[in-house]
Amino acid sequence: MAGTRSFGPAYLKRSFRFNATRKGLLGGNRFWLAMFGLIQVAKWSGKVTKRGEAPIRFSESLAPGESFVVRHVDAKTAKAETTGTRKA
Repeated sequence: MAGTRSFGPAYLKRSFRFNATRKGLLGGNRFWLAMFGLIQVAKWSGKVTKRGEAPIRFSESLAPGESFVVRHVDAKTAKAETTGTRKA
């Protein structure tokens, strides 16, 4: 049937999260506020404790005595270093 709403797990999760936000966070109901907190903790813990290994982004063999340095350069610094340094 076209236009019927599914009452599966995704719908229940979405409606529970909506009620927790509306009634708990915005409405002040302590039960729903606690449910909102539990939902957020569960979402955070799912991101932090992902199972499996992260994909390898870079792989290179190093000879004895060689080193590999990883550093972070601010976008402003990187842009200042590259601006006007091209040789014609």
